[in-house]
Amino acid sequence: MKIFVCMMMALLLAGVCFVGCSKDSDQTVETMNAEALKLARAGQHAQALEKATAALAKSEKENGADHPATVTSLEILGLVYQAMGDAGKAESMFLRSLSVVNKAVGPDTEEAAKIMNNLAGLYYAQNQYDKAASFFKQSLAVGEKQFPADDPRLAIMRKNIDVCEGKQNGEGAAQPSENKATAGENSTAVSQAESPVASPPVNLVQDFVPQQVKDSMISQLAEQNILISDLEPQPPVLIEGKGMVFPYHALKKGKDSEAVQEIMVLFAAIKNPEKPDALVFQQCRLISNASYLSALEKGGMAQLKQEIQEVFPGLYL
Repeated sequence: MKIFVCMMMALLLAGVCFVGCSKDSDQTVETMNAEALKLARAGQHAQALEKATAALAKSEKENGADHPATVTSLEILGLVYQAMGDAGKAESMFLRSLSVVNKAVGPDTEEAAKIMNNLAGLYYAQNQYDKAASFFKQSLAVGEKQFPADDPRLAIMRKNIDVCEGKQNGEGAAQPSENKATAGENSTAVSQAESPVASPPVNLVQDFVPQQVKDSMISQLAEQNILISDLEPQPPVLIEGKGMVFPYHALKKGKDSEAVQEIMVLFAAIKNPEKPDALVFQQCRLISNASYLSALEKGGMAQLKQEIQEVFPGLYL
């Protein structure tokens, strides 16, 4: 039996409702990190800090302070500090997470690239454009080794370097780029890093899926008494020559149940034949978080890609 077991088939683009939070002792570190980010984005910084600090403490207890599994909690706490305006503590968390990754996994890894991107975004926000450009360049150098040539994250990093260098040269118009979504009348497309935005990126895992696509998913699932909340983007999966899949970690529960499950929501997109730089979203699937992690542990991104293709046979096989 394949590792990936679809929890729901034949959804045509669906989305999210919110569930109550359980006690920290009943939650996984991953769930606590997701809640901390959600609270920070909602401006509830005190609660976010409490949740992120508890997640880090739990991860250190379960895995060890210098274990790769603790890196995410360090990054999340850094993001919370950055949202609070405490650049010093944010920098400390990012540098510590980078040190752990470099020693435990290696400097030429996707995780190292992501953390260096975080640091670059932090320095940019502090008007330290030379440091920002330096870390964006280091992140890009690693990304070019780890990501396919047409991965949208590479385009983002290159544009960010240009913006930082422009700032160093006194050019003040543009800002570091995130992907902007555009929607057609009958389909939803994602254009590749075309427009500047008001703030620098903080994390390489950008929210590429247009909000209207996620809202549609929420509504359709809610009609079936399935509530999905706390969508957190994960690294996209490129299906060479076909398109991309955008995974989101999320929480799921039934309308009349308090039981919460960790799942992955997969948004599948194919290349737009009329616009080579755009993607058209076609299908959505829900799978268990355990099966997603199992695929990664079994064979890394190559195994994950293979099993994702089997989840969407009509699109990618």
